[in-house]
Amino acid sequence: MPGWPSVGRAEDHELVEALRRADTDAPAKLYDCYGERLHDYAASFAQDLAADAVHDALVTAQGCVHRLKEPARMRAWLYALTRFQVRARMSHRTPVDGVPLPELDAQQDPELTDLVHETLGELSKNEREVLELSLRHGLTPAEVGAVLGLTSRQVASRLARARDHLENAAAAVLLARTGRAHCPDLSAMLDGCEGPLTPLLRRRLSGHIGGCEVCTEGRHRQVSAAKLLDLVPIAFPPISLRRRVIDTCVNPERDQTRTLITDRGDSFDRTGFPVAVESRSRRRRPRRLAPVLLAGACVLAATGAMVVINGRDVSTGTPLRSAPSPSAPAVSLDPDEESPTPDPSPEEDELTPDPTPTPTPSRTPSTRATPVERPSARHAAGPTPTRRRAVPGARLRTTCPKAIDGAAKIGLGARNAAVSWVATASQGLDVFPASGSIKAGGSVAIWVTIVDPNAAGRGRVAFTSNGGSASCSLSWDGDGPETADPTDEPTNSSEPTPSPSVTVSAENTETLEG
Repeated sequence: MPGWPSVGRAEDHELVEALRRADTDAPAKLYDCYGERLHDYAASFAQDLAADAVHDALVTAQGCVHRLKEPARMRAWLYALTRFQVRARMSHRTPVDGVPLPELDAQQDPELTDLVHETLGELSKNEREVLELSLRHGLTPAEVGAVLGLTSRQVASRLARARDHLENAAAAVLLARTGRAHCPDLSAMLDGCEGPLTPLLRRRLSGHIGGCEVCTEGRHRQVSAAKLLDLVPIAFPPISLRRRVIDTCVNPERDQTRTLITDRGDSFDRTGFPVAVESRSRRRRPRRLAPVLLAGACVLAATGAMVVINGRDVSTGTPLRSAPSPSAPAVSLDPDEESPTPDPSPEEDELTPDPTPTPTPSRTPSTRATPVERPSARHAAGPTPTRRRAVPGARLRTTCPKAIDGAAKIGLGARNAAVSWVATASQGLDVFPASGSIKAGGSVAIWVTIVDPNAAGRGRVAFTSNGGSASCSLSWDGDGPETADPTDEPTNSSEPTPSPSVTVSAENTETLEG
């Protein structure tokens, strides 16, 4: 950009080293290289605040150069410090919509100058900053992103959008003068138009140029966004600014002022770039909300758990009742009436020695009147919840003999599900078969024989299965008649066959596990 001295990347490294060595001429070199550039950039925000912002930015750079991790980013770092200082001063002012537009030099082309002034005002704040830092100040997309806190991709997209908007607007004016013969559509749109373009017609022409290959090629030949920005005059700093910066940096009497300036701007990230106050507060805000959100989630979870455990409506406090099963018998309201006794199942008749059921007394409701709460409409509207009955497990049932004379039979039965069993006999007894399985609802009989029928004794047969365990205790007297050997195969029988009438002492134990 003509008007200020050009600085190469190699000079940036030398300048950083001079500042770190605290050379006496380092502040003067720093201002001579970047003073005018930074003042022009600060003036794009506020003309009256530019000089003070550049002064504090250069003093901060001289005192905090050790925070810059990469000397190659010296240029972007200085622009970021200037932006931080000018925005800090603008934060104390009443906010104004938009960015103040610069005064343009209208001597070259008044119509084009007014167009550039109007088009810059149509750009957003970030798009205008990206356009000026990239084209006017020569920063790379990575450097612009470091200054504005954007990624290189975001900078590239905003630069392309701002460049196209500015060049299309300028091309509408220039091609309206010289490009009618190349594009019939453009010529038709300008037919009958004399004098300066109206804003509405200029916008129509800009839209046409953006979609027309012929007009786009003409725009690239005749229009350049960088040259259009040359119409914006440079905001040169006052002559006294250089002396102020050098005096504050090297004069020992200004140590207190220098310390105040560096402390006010002492807010850097890991790479050494300044961090705005609003950015820090925006980052901390979600952390402050995290405990509140966590506490709210815990309260909701606790409330839901209490509703599930107590089974009560939160709003009315009415306990939830399950509807009675349709298959359940009705309860008599007459105290003198007995409820019918259910008939015993055939399975229990087969395995139980005494098939006579015991009558069950009827349940009589209390004669005291109990107020019944009417369920709320909220519960009446939905279906009444019912409890599902648990599926019963397999059960082993045994029928022990009342007496044993050489040999006897023990009945085994299975309820609810199939049962696999194993029999174990104590000393003096023998059992056949020693293991087997019974299908659900079935029964079998096994033989128990006395090893020495002539000698008296006591014994025990224990059964283990997936339906529980059971045992039969037997006793016998000696000198009894010999008993024929049992058959090889067990006999299925619903009732055990009584042995010959020899009086013995027998214990019948039964253990059921559901």
